Amino acid sequence: MNHLRFARPARVLCWLRCRRASRCRRDVETIAALLLLTLWGLAPIAAAAPDVDLHELSWYVHVDLIDAGAGEDLAYWQVVIDASVASGNQLLEGGQGPFDAPCCTRLGRNVSVTTFGTVGDGLDVLDTFTEQNTIAGTGGLGSRAFLIDSINYCGGSAPLSIGCALRPSCSGNGNDDPTLWMIVTVDSFDSETLPMVIVHERGHNACLNHVSNAECQIMQETILIPGLGGCMTASECTDYQAGRTTTASGLECSCFDNGGAILADGTVCTEVTNGLCSGGLCGVFSDAGVQLIAAAAPGTAAGAPPDDALRISALKGEWTTLAQFSPAADDIRGLAYAWDSSTLFGVVPTVGDDSIVTVDPVAGTIISVVGTISNGALEIVSMAYDPGATNSASDDRLLVLEAGGTFGEIRSIDPAGPSSTTLLGSLIWLDTHEFTGLAYDSLQGKLFAATPFGPDGLYEIDLSSCPPSPCTSNQVAGSGQFREDASLSYSPISGMLYLVGTAFTGVRTFYNVIDPTTGASVETLSLDIFTPAGLAAIPEPGFGAGLGLGLLSLVGAALFRRGVDELERTRGATRKGT
Repeated sequence: MNHLRFARPARVLCWLRCRRASRCRRDVETIAALLLLTLWGLAPIAAAAPDVDLHELSWYVHVDLIDAGAGEDLAYWQVVIDASVASGNQLLEGGQGPFDAPCCTRLGRNVSVTTFGTVGDGLDVLDTFTEQNTIAGTGGLGSRAFLIDSINYCGGSAPLSIGCALRPSCSGNGNDDPTLWMIVTVDSFDSETLPMVIVHERGHNACLNHVSNAECQIMQETILIPGLGGCMTASECTDYQAGRTTTASGLECSCFDNGGAILADGTVCTEVTNGLCSGGLCGVFSDAGVQLIAAAAPGTAAGAPPDDALRISALKGEWTTLAQFSPAADDIRGLAYAWDSSTLFGVVPTVGDDSIVTVDPVAGTIISVVGTISNGALEIVSMAYDPGATNSASDDRLLVLEAGGTFGEIRSIDPAGPSSTTLLGSLIWLDTHEFTGLAYDSLQGKLFAATPFGPDGLYEIDLSSCPPSPCTSNQVAGSGQFREDASLSYSPISGMLYLVGTAFTGVRTFYNVIDPTTGASVETLSLDIFTPAGLAAIPEPGFGAGLGLGLLSLVGAALFRRGVDELERTRGATRKGT
C-alpha cells in the first residue's frame, strides 16, 4: 500500500506529505474566430496520434460529506472529482520541463459518483486497520477511488496523510490488476492539491514507488503547498500506462506523435475548438497561443547567474533551454516584448550603467546592444511594455524599475532611442531590489509588480498617483502569489499575467497564470527547477501579427476567466477553507 500525507510515512506505505508555503459579446467572439481562421493555415496540423491508455475508476464519496444545506450534495462532489481528475490528467500528459517525460495516459470515470457508508459510521476519517479494510472491500471488483474527510492510518499510523493506495505486485502487462483501491481526502481538496494526489495514488496502483530525483515529480512523497508537480520519467510513464483498465479507450493524445514525442507548440489540434498544442496539451488558442521567454539559470532554483534563454509553453509550463546568452557574462535581469514592433528587449546591468539589448526570441541569443542607461548606483531590476494608445510603435514605451536600496524609481524608456529615461514616480517600500517582476496590463491600463513579500506578493502600482509624491502601491488582495526571484509578464492574447519564481529557499520553481482583474490563479504548478530573472510573453509563431490583438485579448480573457470562475465556484464552498 501507498499513501500521501502531511507528516512522516508509515513503514509499509508510500505517502505524500503536505506543507503550506503559505463576456465578451457573441459578435466579438464570432469576429475573433474569423480572424483566427484566416491565419490558421500558418500553423502545422497534427497528424495521426497515439491512443490514450485510459484508467477508468469508480468513485465513492462517504455519506457524511454530503451536506445539501451547504450546497455540498453528491452532484457538487462529482463536479469536484471531475475537475480534479481533468487537472490531474494535464499533469500526466503535459510537460513541465526537461526532466519530465509527457505521458499519453489519462484517468476517467466509468459510472456516476455514488455514496458509501452510513451516517456516523466513522469511515469518513480513516484511523484503523479495520476501517481501511472496510473501505477497501467496498464496491466489489474494479479500480475504485474513495473520497473521505481525512486519513490518520494507512497500513500503519500515518497522521495527517492526504492519500492512501494499494500498490499491487505488478507483472508489467497492462490491464492485469483489475481490483485496486485508492483513497483521497477533503484535506487535499482544501489545500488545492487534490489533482496531484489523485494521479499520485493511481501511480501507486500502477506499481510506482516514491522518488526523490526531481522536486517536480508526481511520485514525490511530500507535497509543498502550493505546487502541483507533474514530472515523470519515461519508465514511470511506461508503468503508468500499463496500469490502464482498458485497451481501447477511443481517445487520442492529439499533441503527441506516434512515437510518443510531443508535437511543436502552435500545432493545430482537434480536442478543443480552435485548439493549439502547448507543451503536449491541446488548449484553446487564447491560452495555447502564448509562449514565454525567460532569462534564467536552468537546473537550479538557488540563484545562479541568469545567463540562459528559456522557452516556456504558457499553458502548463513546459520549458526548454534555447541558448546561453553571449558573451556569457551578460546576465539579463529583465525582459519585455514590444508587440507593435515584434521586438524582444532585455536589460543587462553593469557597473555604473545598464545596457538595453534586443534578443532573438527564436534562437534565444542577444542580437545587439541598442542603448545604454547611465544610472550610477541605481540598477534596473525589472521591465514591462506599454503599447501606448495606437498600434504604431511610435507611442510605445518600456517601463522599468530602477532600484537603490529602500527606494526605487519607475521610469519610461523610448524603445526607438533607449539611452535615456523619463521619471514617472518613485517607489518607497522595503528593498525595491525585490520588485523583480514587472508587467503592464494594456487592457486595463494597470502596472503590476511581483515580489516575495507576503501575504499576496503581487502589487498594483498606481502611476496616476505620482509624481511628485511616491507612487501608491498595494498588494492585490487574495492573490497569495509571493515568490522569490519573481518574474512577471502580461499577454494581450490571453489577457493574463504569467508568473514564475522560486519558493522554499530555492527548493521549488512555481508557475502561475493569473487573472489581473481578480488576482486569482486556477492552480500553482511546480516545474522542473530554474531560477528566473526576466519573463516576456510573446505569440506562438504565426499567431501574433495581424490577429487584431486588441480584439483577441478580450476574447481570450473572457474564455480564461470563465474557466477561473467555474473552478473558483467549485472551490468557493469548501468545507474547511484555505
